[in-house]
Amino acid sequence: MPDLESLTDEVDALCAEALGDTITYIPSGRAPLRFKAHVYYADGQRDIGAGQMIEQDMMLHIRKVSLPFAPKRADRITLPRRPGKTYFPTNPSTDDSGTHWVVNLKVVT
Repeated sequence: MPDLESLTDEVDALCAEALGDTITYIPSGRAPLRFKAHVYYADGQRDIGAGQMIEQDMMLHIRKVSLPFAPKRADRITLPRRPGKTYFPTNPSTDDSGTHWVVNLKVVT
């Protein structure tokens, strides 16, 4: 029986396919890519002096197999649940396993 480590790539692919959103990733100067990624749609509160405002605090987990190069600020991303909006990646890093990019998203203004 195979161990979990040897099945990691296959499990990641199955999870992305079953649970991920199909995003469009447009690398600067390259053709658009469409693939599944885990999108975390979240709202956060930000203090603005006398009150607070709600802002989106969204994050992507992208398999490095799907995006074999580091995300850059000049890249653009569209999400199926946010039609008409375009985002750019910020603060790219890798997850603990080293198999996924973890990317924060900001709306292109």
